[in-house]
Amino acid sequence: MGKMNVRTKMRNIEFIRIFFAISIVYFHLLHSFMIPFTDETAAYQELALQSRYAKYIVECFFIMSGYFLYRSILADPGQKTLDFVMKKWIRLWPVLAVSTILSVVFLDVSLQEGFLNLFFLQSTGLTTAWTGLNWYISAFFFAEIFYFMMYKAMKNSAAMKFLICLIVYFGYTLNLVYTEGGFARKVIYGVFSLAMARAVAGVGLGYLLGNFYDALTEKWKTQYADRFKVNIVTILVTVTEIGSFSFLLLDFFAGKRAGKNQFVVVLLFSAFFFCMLTEKGLFSKMIGRLLICKLGKYAYSIYAMQEIAFYILEKTFWKNTEFLKTHVAASLMISMAFAAVTGAVVYHLIEKPASELGKKLLL
Repeated sequence: MGKMNVRTKMRNIEFIRIFFAISIVYFHLLHSFMIPFTDETAAYQELALQSRYAKYIVECFFIMSGYFLYRSILADPGQKTLDFVMKKWIRLWPVLAVSTILSVVFLDVSLQEGFLNLFFLQSTGLTTAWTGLNWYISAFFFAEIFYFMMYKAMKNSAAMKFLICLIVYFGYTLNLVYTEGGFARKVIYGVFSLAMARAVAGVGLGYLLGNFYDALTEKWKTQYADRFKVNIVTILVTVTEIGSFSFLLLDFFAGKRAGKNQFVVVLLFSAFFFCMLTEKGLFSKMIGRLLICKLGKYAYSIYAMQEIAFYILEKTFWKNTEFLKTHVAASLMISMAFAAVTGAVVYHLIEKPASELGKKLLL
């Protein structure tokens, strides 16, 4: 199979990335980081309770990553494993390194654990002391390498897809059974990392969605295109994406009404993401026109640097407890904006230059 053209960035997907990145910041603000500075103000306690399931937005990021992994493999199926690993390393490591070094210097993270995290070992079960926010990066890194190597060995065969189905099932089941309906990061039974199980399940599901999307698209072109009117398809896709996205928002930000089994997040986001890929829904087209879509490129740096941004806020803005108590909405907006700006600055100073340098060295 020769190289395929890689699609340009989809603006509606870029909207999802930045919206979810800011939502993760919002969740972390209200759980542990900002709360101690609010003098137990009831409004923050209520918001924290309502957003308790927003942490599972991470499952959505894993699924998206799996889909784009599938796309990148199709774009260059002959790529060597070492080249793939180096590209992922250059993409992820510079920002992770900055965050880790600052965490060791300012956040009382031990030098030993910080050193291990520089090798993407956090959340693998090989580190014991540090359970910071960047666990996702390590799990994502190894899950992508795992599936790339599987592709190199099995070439997207039916056997490979079947094996991925099994991995997805057991990865999610391990989490849901152990947590009674949620997802965790612990190492259980002395060997199974729930964080890694989440990663391989989510990335694997995204990979399968890519296969399914291509198969359905091909079938549509050959069998169904003449049977359905365009406006009917637009309505169906629009209703599905609005419905699934609305229920996701209710789950993430109205947690009192959400069910205990959070596997619903995986199902709802898969449906929503699939509709977004078609770019046929009115909702997808609408958000694709928003200027915020251009901020999607900052999502990774915002996620990786949020803990550092919180440390700065602890030493400055959050010391004004009276303001936090009397201006809840403004305090949250300012804090989220500061975390976003911190990520954007690191993107331009570290992530983008490192990526450009890496491409020159590799290509």
